[in-house]
Amino acid sequence: MAGRNAGKVVTVRLAWMVSLALTIPLLGAQVHRAADPRVIVRTIRSYRAEQRRTQVDAFVQVPLALMQPTTDGPDGILSYRMAGRVIDSTGLTLLQQSWRNHAPAAIDRSEAYAVDMLRFSIAPGRYRLEMTVEDSVSGRQVVSGVDLSGFSSAPPASDLLLSPQVRPATASDTEPRPAELRWGRMLVTAAAQLQLTPLRPEAYYLLEAYSTQEKSGRLEMRVADSTGRVVFRSTPVPIHVEAGGGVLEGHLSLAGLPPATYVMTAALELGQDSAERTATFVMAGLAETLQKDVRRREAAGTTDDGYFAAMNGEELEAAKAPLELIAESRELEAWQSSLSLNAKRNFLAHFWAARDQTPDTPRNEAREQFYGQLNFANQNYRQSGHDHAGWRSDRGRIYLRKGAPDEVLRRGAEGPGGRLQSRALAYEVWHYTRGKDAYYIFVDRSGTGAYALVHSNDVRQSKLANWNEFFGRDDLQDIERFLGTDVFRDNRAY
Repeated sequence: MAGRNAGKVVTVRLAWMVSLALTIPLLGAQVHRAADPRVIVRTIRSYRAEQRRTQVDAFVQVPLALMQPTTDGPDGILSYRMAGRVIDSTGLTLLQQSWRNHAPAAIDRSEAYAVDMLRFSIAPGRYRLEMTVEDSVSGRQVVSGVDLSGFSSAPPASDLLLSPQVRPATASDTEPRPAELRWGRMLVTAAAQLQLTPLRPEAYYLLEAYSTQEKSGRLEMRVADSTGRVVFRSTPVPIHVEAGGGVLEGHLSLAGLPPATYVMTAALELGQDSAERTATFVMAGLAETLQKDVRRREAAGTTDDGYFAAMNGEELEAAKAPLELIAESRELEAWQSSLSLNAKRNFLAHFWAARDQTPDTPRNEAREQFYGQLNFANQNYRQSGHDHAGWRSDRGRIYLRKGAPDEVLRRGAEGPGGRLQSRALAYEVWHYTRGKDAYYIFVDRSGTGAYALVHSNDVRQSKLANWNEFFGRDDLQDIERFLGTDVFRDNRAY
């Protein structure tokens, strides 16, 4: 930045983030859309009294349909250059920043997009922000911009920020997730225009109120359609703002709104002052939403980061727990229940990245296979009367470690029993012929479907010395014929 311009645009901080969901919700104050393809630029202005300057947060929605992959196939990458420029009313360039961003080419580019963010501050005056997106492969460029002005004095309120999610930062969760930014004590999902759906109809709003004195008042939220007709009006809520100002935030459930573009208004009354701030948002239709939601889930689950990004604390713990069956010694020691959600997501993504046999592709087949087997084990091996998940049962543990057996022998509770009981017990024998030959013998000792491992040639497994006494002579002969080995003399190391 030139020295003579340093007094007009200061404290520039650049941040960018990529979101690869197919229906990523966007934000809503000044919005400009380029003709084709659509690039949306959204700016939110807030006032910083200590500096007497206006902070600007600019959000840019970049459609990945603009990009050509570096190569065809799963190894391709989408790469683009983003450039931001702030120009004053005389045409002088006061700020110029550029950076590169990347995304895997395997996603559906027709609807996916990235969200980039630029934060800077300006003195009172009129400016223009121009954002240029350039595909690194084809050289194709799209330019989009928005006019803005710096506050000449403290306004009653900031611009209205709309988001699909605003959540408080906690002691265990302070770091922004992908596509989030920190706003005081809040973590805000960044976007360029809020898009609601019948599946996610909650609109979160955030507004800064400014006052040199402690004041009380009220805040009312309204929603109007394209004709100006008010279709939703909230009950005014009382507010209290300390001297210096405060942040007002909340959310509205707008389920039932027909598909359309709407304008949300925040009507603020604070002492003798009043102000209204508006922002647009879109409500999508149900059929379109359902189609996109399926594709979004498929795309988000492709990468390790995407797979764990949508999980809450309970789901992350459930994803980590079965790793004890496959983890190396001390590999899980760094996991603590007190870790932040972001730290837990990063831990799991790193764990599976180390096992990715194809690190140059978005997919991690090892993770997909493991959690696919986990779902199967939980659905098929959960024991009646037990609270623990199916993967914790003996059959579930073996299935999760080794996958489906190559051969299975199943017998019901028919015929004479062994020495330990008068009637026969149901049992299963699993035989793995891939790699080292391995077999596992399970018995339903209680008759409730809770199959217990009683014998195996896998030296890592506990077994019963008198396991054969659960079976009659015919059953033991069937097992030996099935395995093609003398199970009493088979002490081979596995």
